[in-house]
Amino acid sequence: MIYRLKRQENIHELVQLRIIELAKLLDDTDLRFTKRIFNSCMPISDRWVKPSCSAHPSFKDVAAPDITFWSNFLALNPRAFEALAPHIKNDGEFLPIDVEGHSVILFNCTQSSTEVPGLSLIKYEEGFPNGLKSLVFDENDVAGKVIFKSALEGYKALFITGVFKKICEESALTGVWFDTDLLNILSRQVTA
Repeated sequence: MIYRLKRQENIHELVQLRIIELAKLLDDTDLRFTKRIFNSCMPISDRWVKPSCSAHPSFKDVAAPDITFWSNFLALNPRAFEALAPHIKNDGEFLPIDVEGHSVILFNCTQSSTEVPGLSLIKYEEGFPNGLKSLVFDENDVAGKVIFKSALEGYKALFITGVFKKICEESALTGVWFDTDLLNILSRQVTA
C-alpha cells in the first residue's frame, strides 16, 4: 500500500534554516539552484557543508519528535536515522545539520515514481489546472522504493510504501502519520 507521509498536527518544523542561509551554504548567489531544490528530486550532497541553525521555539521546553519536516525534507533524530537509514538510503541522501547542538540528519528524497497516465488525472476548474482528481502510481515502478515523490504533485509531497510505515510503527517513531488519501494535502484527516 502507498501512503502520503504527513507531519503530526500542531508540530512545527524543527530545523529553522532560511532559504537565504541555504543559498549561502550552497554557494548559490542567484538562488536558481536553491529554488529548484524543493521542486525536484535533485541531489545536493556534493555542495552540502554541515550548517548550524536554531530550533523552532516550540521545542524550547519540549523534545522534538523523532521525525519532523523541513519543507519536503525529513529531519531525523539519531533514533529515527538508525531505524530508517538502511531502508531509505537508495531513495535519497543524508545531509548532516547541527540544530542547537543536537545532531540531526536531513533526508533529501531523490526518487520519484511514475504515475499511471490514464488513472492519474488533473482536476480543472474554469479551464485551468487546479490539483489532481486522482493519483495512482505504477506498481512496477514503486517496487523496491520505500519513499518517493510525484511529478504530478510538483515533487512537494513525500509518499511511502508499507515498509516505511512498518519501520516507524515497530520502532515507535514519532512525528509523522500515514494518509491513505494520496490527494489530501491537509495535515489531518478530513471526514465527509
